[in-house]
Amino acid sequence: MTQDKDTKNPIYRIQNFDRVVDIFEKNELHLSHPSIWDDPYEKYLQHPASDSLFAQCWSTNPQSDAMWRIYSPNHMGLRIRTTPEKLRNAIRSSLKENDLRYRLIDVEYLAEAELRSRTHELTATLRNEFKPELAANSLGWKRRAFKHEEEVRLIIFRDKITENPKDGLKIKIDPHALIDDILIDPRAPKSLFEAFELYLKEKIGFKGGISKSRLYATRESIRVDPDEDPAADL
Repeated sequence: MTQDKDTKNPIYRIQNFDRVVDIFEKNELHLSHPSIWDDPYEKYLQHPASDSLFAQCWSTNPQSDAMWRIYSPNHMGLRIRTTPEKLRNAIRSSLKENDLRYRLIDVEYLAEAELRSRTHELTATLRNEFKPELAANSLGWKRRAFKHEEEVRLIIFRDKITENPKDGLKIKIDPHALIDDILIDPRAPKSLFEAFELYLKEKIGFKGGISKSRLYATRESIRVDPDEDPAADL
């Protein structure tokens, strides 16, 4: 499979604290099998390589209220940052050792009718000549209701599957070379932020930036006084 995305612009992923710690302690990324995802349209097309395709979702959106609420419901989420280039470099040796192929693509957000049309066209193509790299195209299409995710997907094809696909796929990496910044949930209390920061620095040895999101940081209120002279602000 070829890689489609070649930008050096940052990409982001929000995960619970313990999942991020696992990345560093186990030196691996976990890719999910689409069969466990909530969106039924991501399981719409079934084909001979369905059990062999795994994916991990990133975003080009630095942060949003929706993303924090969806992926950090307990206020213990961390947003990790990298770039497509660093992600490719991180997985390269593991892919070579295990004879894996990959793509890194921007997700397209389509009207439901367009998504169905593309899926049927792809189905016809695959019936004529099946290729895993073409079958993976369907993982790059989502309905417009998900557009807020601004998603980038790492898709890996593993030819020989001996485990249950729903267990996912683990790829060995150097997390310190991959992750360059960590942002902590804006709703995390000060004590929790300080505990996370200490653990990441002292226990994990993370050298990149660690900060708390200021998405909900309070600002000084603007008051309206009907008796105040409007010219005073000029």
